[in-house]
Amino acid sequence: MVKHSEKILAVDVGTTSIKSAVVDLDCFEALSTSSTKAVVEYPKKGWAEKDPDTLWSSVLDVMKESLEDHNVSAVIFGAHMAGVLPVDKDGNPLRKIIIWLDERAEGLPEDLWSGIFKIQGYSVFKLLRFLRITGGAPSKTGKDAISKIIWVKENERDVFEKTYKILDVKGFLINRATGSFITSPDEAHLSWLADTRDGRIRWAKTLLKDYGLQEGLFPEIKNSTEIGGYLKESVAKEIGIDPLPVIVGSGDVCATAVGSGAVKPEELHIYIGTSNWVAGHVVRRKTDVFHYIGSLMSAIPNRYLLIAEQEVAGGALEWAMKLVGIEGDYNLVERLAERGKVGKLIFMPWFFGERAPVDDPFIRGGLVNVGLDDGREEVLRAMMEGVALNIKWAYPYMERMTRTQEAVRLVGGGALFDLWSQIIADAIKRPVKRLKNPDQSGLRGLAVMADVGLGRENFETAVSRFQIERVFKPGENAVVYDRMIKIYSELYRKLRKIYRELNKVK
Repeated sequence: MVKHSEKILAVDVGTTSIKSAVVDLDCFEALSTSSTKAVVEYPKKGWAEKDPDTLWSSVLDVMKESLEDHNVSAVIFGAHMAGVLPVDKDGNPLRKIIIWLDERAEGLPEDLWSGIFKIQGYSVFKLLRFLRITGGAPSKTGKDAISKIIWVKENERDVFEKTYKILDVKGFLINRATGSFITSPDEAHLSWLADTRDGRIRWAKTLLKDYGLQEGLFPEIKNSTEIGGYLKESVAKEIGIDPLPVIVGSGDVCATAVGSGAVKPEELHIYIGTSNWVAGHVVRRKTDVFHYIGSLMSAIPNRYLLIAEQEVAGGALEWAMKLVGIEGDYNLVERLAERGKVGKLIFMPWFFGERAPVDDPFIRGGLVNVGLDDGREEVLRAMMEGVALNIKWAYPYMERMTRTQEAVRLVGGGALFDLWSQIIADAIKRPVKRLKNPDQSGLRGLAVMADVGLGRENFETAVSRFQIERVFKPGENAVVYDRMIKIYSELYRKLRKIYRELNKVK
C-alpha cells in the first residue's frame, strides 16, 4: 500500500546544467527546484573535461537551495554517462573527469579494429567476443568508458598507478556523499567491461584480463533501487538534513526512460534534449550491430533498455539560435519556425558525428537547398525537421526489435515545443504522447527509483500516476517527410566519403 506525503531529494547532473528538486512521491512532481550551469572544459581539440571539485560544489549549492524547509526521506543522484574519473583510496580525484563528449581515445581499444576479417570496421572475432559477453561493443569514436580507461592507462601512467577505483560521474557523487565506491548496472554495462548475460551483471574477468585491468579497480555494482550508503555527517550538516539513505540511482538515459512512463516491456519513448534517442525496456538483451542499436542494463532490475542514441538534437537548435541572435527566446523560435515552409530545406544534425543508425565519427552537420529567399523561418524549421528525420531514420529498426507502437511517449526539453512534437508525430507516423513537464523526466525517473527503493510500490504502479499533457496525431505533412527521408539517407551515402576526407586526423 502506498504511504503518502513522502518526499525525496533528486539531483540530475547533465552535461551543461545541474538540477536538484524535492519531489513528491504521491504525484512525482517537483515541489521546489534549483539549477545551475555545469562547467565543461575543452583543453584540446576533441577533449572534454569537468573539474570534480567544482562539480561537487555546484551540486551542494543546488541541493541546499532546493531543500528549503522540506523534509525528505532519501537522496538520489543521476548523471550523464560514460565519464571516467580515477580516484585514490580516500576518493580524492587524481585528474579531471573525462566526460562522454571526449574523443581523445578514438580508435581504442586498437585490437577491436585490427585484423583481416572485419564487419562494420570491427575485427569479426573480437566483436563476437564483446557481443557474447556484453551484448554490445564500444564505438570507434573513443566516447566509451573502456576507450578512455585504456587511454589513461597508456598515456597517464603516474595517474593509473595511483588509482584505487575508476568512477563514473554518478559514482563520484555517491562517493563524495557517502564514502562508498558504487556504480549502477547501466553505467557498468556502458563501460563494455561487464558480463550482462541472463539479466545479471558482473565485471567480465576475461575482458578485464584482455586489457590488463584488475577487477579491484572497479566499484561494486548495485541495483539502481538499492541503498548505496548514507550521507556523511559533514555532508548532511552542510545541506541541512539528517544522514539519510542515498539510493544508487542511474545514468541520465535510464532515469529518463523511467521518467517517460514507458516501463512495460517493448514500450518505446523518444527523448529530445541536447541529444536524442529512441528507447524501450526489454526482457531479453538485443543488439543490432549494423545500426549501432544495443541494450543496456536498465534502472528496472533484471531488465534491459534497448536504445538507439543520436548525438545532437536540441544542441543543434541552440547553436542556430545563438548564431541568429535569439538565444534563449524559445517562444520566438516556435513562432518563426511555424512560418517556415514545410520540407523546403534539409538539415543534417550530425555535429558530433553519429551513433545510430550509423556509427560514423566523421560526419558533420549540414543545410541543403538554401536559397536567397530563405530566412530564419526556414532555417529554424529545418533544424526541427532534421532532428525528426534523424529519428525517423533510426525508428523503424527499433520497432522491428520490439513491436509496432500504438503511440510513443515524448519527453525532454525539446518536447516543450508544440511544433517540434507535431513534426515528430508526422515523421514517425505514430501518435506522440507528451508528458506533463517533459523537461523533468530525469528527475521524475529518479524519484520513481527512490520510491521503489523505499519499498512503497513497483515501477508500473508508480508511473501509472504520470500525467499525459497532450497527444499529437500524425497529419498531412507525414507524406512530405516520407519523401524527405529518402533524400536524407541518400545525402549520407553520397557525402560520407567527403566528410571522412574533411575530418580525418591530419
